[in-house]
Amino acid sequence: MEEKHCLAKTAAGERCKGKPNSSGYCSVHDPARMEREERSKAKKHRFQEVVDTILRTARAKGWTAIKINQDTKNWKYGSVNVERRTGSDEVEGNFDITIENGVKINPQLLTPFSNQGNALIDLHDAIMSELGRLPWLKPPEKNLPPDISALTKIERLLKRFQKVAKQLQHRHDGRETIVIKDEYDVQDLLHSLLCVYFDDIRPEEHTPSYAGGASRIDFLLKAEKIVIETKITSQKLRDKQIGEQLIIDIERYQVHPDCRTLFCFVYDPGGFLKNPAGLSADLSRKRDQLAVSVIMVPT
Repeated sequence: MEEKHCLAKTAAGERCKGKPNSSGYCSVHDPARMEREERSKAKKHRFQEVVDTILRTARAKGWTAIKINQDTKNWKYGSVNVERRTGSDEVEGNFDITIENGVKINPQLLTPFSNQGNALIDLHDAIMSELGRLPWLKPPEKNLPPDISALTKIERLLKRFQKVAKQLQHRHDGRETIVIKDEYDVQDLLHSLLCVYFDDIRPEEHTPSYAGGASRIDFLLKAEKIVIETKITSQKLRDKQIGEQLIIDIERYQVHPDCRTLFCFVYDPGGFLKNPAGLSADLSRKRDQLAVSVIMVPT
């Protein structure tokens, strides 16, 4: 016999008079619906725990942090914006949140050439460590997300280039090693370092013709739309000459279809540059659609 009323009882202990569905319960007392609501509440609670952890950790470390969006339907996605200023230098980024089979926090660096770029990675590591304290979450593996690495990892490699070059001189039992004497030596060592993070590295790609001539790119990361140009100073290649060459390179790459970011790496082991910081500051900026970062090593 088909039930005419819901099988559930009200808070007063009386039989619910709602119309039952196929489960025998009305829409209010349907166990399947109630279970879905409980799962949704649990997801919302966990989502808020993750967001609160990010906000609390960032603010404790001196960042301004605000939630900028959230997925209120499935409680799986959201974003938090963080910003910090130190003196005249500012760094800003977003943390994209994904909660599905664990928690993924994906940093997006919005000021790629800030001197504090690595600070966002440090903050990411601190957040992941704090998330590991949540009882329902297994301790996450530390990783460096690929979408922050393309710019930040290249900057790290370039700034540590001299340390690597010096370390290579100290081989066991005085064995042979690479000695940086000219631009080709710089390119060989840098190419090896880039292989740590990138698979598709294209050396010596042709650039579009500029001012009646064409040249070759030292390194093109086509997927990331990044070009790296290398130079090494000498008695005949000092501030003025380096500056003139970089200005020409920057103009040339503004029309290159696969270049959105240009790294100009100037290696100055002999200390021939009088004002490397000033030269870098004058040329590192965004021109139209091309972002330029000039990195001098050592500074």
